[in-house]
Amino acid sequence: MAKKIGPNTVVTLTYHLEIEGKETPSWFARPMRVNFVFGRDPIMPIIEQAISGAEEGSELTVTIPPEQAYGPYDEKLVQEIPLDQLKHPDQVKVGDYYQEVTPTGRQLMFYVKDKKDGKVIADFNHPAAGHNVIMKIKVDEVREATPFDLVACDMRNCGSG
Repeated sequence: MAKKIGPNTVVTLTYHLEIEGKETPSWFARPMRVNFVFGRDPIMPIIEQAISGAEEGSELTVTIPPEQAYGPYDEKLVQEIPLDQLKHPDQVKVGDYYQEVTPTGRQLMFYVKDKKDGKVIADFNHPAAGHNVIMKIKVDEVREATPFDLVACDMRNCGSG
């Protein structure tokens, strides 16, 4: 009989994300694998509720509303930037994401809405801002947590269980 997700089980999931109503960038949609102690490691409540009681091998789809995912779309995050302030202005293409590392080591990434007159209209909103995020989950493994799993979880400052 397949093991079910419940308190103090170690869960391994594979999931990928999609943005409802728009094209999902490949870097956002790539499959991810995660394992955690259910009921102890911090998991978004909407996901915890969706997977509670699911069996090993189950496939689930969870719709996460914007306010629990990446928030609302913010027009103030759309800015005009002179192309000559960018390291690789030749790589700025309308409809693509532009990415570079600033001299201070910060990651700069934005969606290119438009490019004209030596300037780029840069959208710094997350691609999923203002949209539902669809999380497609496959439950790969469920097993009882060992004392070692629980101690390791406590060392990571998991919940009290």
